[in-house]
Amino acid sequence: MIHWITKNLGTASFDEASRLSDICIVDVRDLVDKGGNAVDAIKTKIDRGIAHLKQDVKVVVCCDYGMSRSNAVAAGILAKHENISLRQAIRKVIELTGEKSIKIEMLNIVRTSLGVLNEESILKQRKSLLITGANGFIGKGLVPQLSEKGYTVYGPTRKEIDLLQDTVELDILVKEKGISAILHLANPRIYTRNVSMGDSLVMLKNVLDVCAENGVRLIYLSCWEVYSGYQAQKLRADETLPFCPSNVYGQTKMLCESLIKFYQKQYDLSYLILRSSPVYGLESDRPKFIWNFLNKAEQDIEIITHVYKNGFPALDLLNINDLHQAIILAMNKDLNGSINLGTGVGTTTAWIAEWIVQKTGSSSSIRHQKIDAFVGNIVINNARSHHLLGWKPTVSIKEGLQPIIDSIQNKK
Repeated sequence: MIHWITKNLGTASFDEASRLSDICIVDVRDLVDKGGNAVDAIKTKIDRGIAHLKQDVKVVVCCDYGMSRSNAVAAGILAKHENISLRQAIRKVIELTGEKSIKIEMLNIVRTSLGVLNEESILKQRKSLLITGANGFIGKGLVPQLSEKGYTVYGPTRKEIDLLQDTVELDILVKEKGISAILHLANPRIYTRNVSMGDSLVMLKNVLDVCAENGVRLIYLSCWEVYSGYQAQKLRADETLPFCPSNVYGQTKMLCESLIKFYQKQYDLSYLILRSSPVYGLESDRPKFIWNFLNKAEQDIEIITHVYKNGFPALDLLNINDLHQAIILAMNKDLNGSINLGTGVGTTTAWIAEWIVQKTGSSSSIRHQKIDAFVGNIVINNARSHHLLGWKPTVSIKEGLQPIIDSIQNKK
């Protein structure tokens, strides 16, 4: 099937196009679908297509599957023939072919062959930042604070850029706005399923491809779950502790961090991984157990906490305001590697249940149910974050939970 971009320009697989006799085929199968193609080779393909279009001949650009190479070269032909920007041409090709699988390395060679490297702003501004997942719990409160600090922040929505597919739109935005760094916060909506592992890796790889191709710095938010498989009564995790994830989310973050480190070695990627303990705050319903306890306390219903083989679950709960401050400080530092973020204090679920009952004046009883398994009682050693960022958390667990309780009671 031929995907027609204009009445005389289309793309298709070579096998499909070769069956037709009334078209001119621009065969791009001899190009590689990655970086490294000769600029002159691309230019020759584009010029051949344009020459036939000027003679009102139908031109079909063909590669093996009619996707990346053919669409990239077709965008170059369209841009030059119609005297429009390559950016406009790319978007038109994607819209009319329905194919988003265009390698950005191919598009950058097409840019060079057209002599339009300065079409977009390729000079990185020191404080031009793109945030994926900017409308989520962490991003929503962070964006205005970064803006106040002088950053120009771009936060495309999922509808504007689908990170599971859209490397091209992300690449265009990075070039167009002169982005110097990407803060990657985006996750699949439900990130605890096995299928979410694949989605998370694809989203990250698309971001990494854009970062590597454009020399853009990556700041990635990982989490404490990479340590959650340890079976200690209480374990203080610093950056040297080997990973030991106990669940899909922890395994996903471990694999994501490995992929980032591979890109650093392979493409000299500049990156910083911020590995956070569990984050809570007024605008989030996580961790779920806090809201579960609150709802039961409001209704004077029995609250059940768990007791594992290694004791009550203890979490190093980090308030969202403290996480925001750590990220802002990290943005101003030219650091590479990883930094753990946490309070260094483990708070048990049993204590939180008791404190909620007391603060709400509830008559709920609390029952401790035994669980025949181990739980990862991890607290974060924040010595490195203090040394490198000058950061320490300032919001105590009581101070952080109080606004949540107040909001529930005000609604009531």
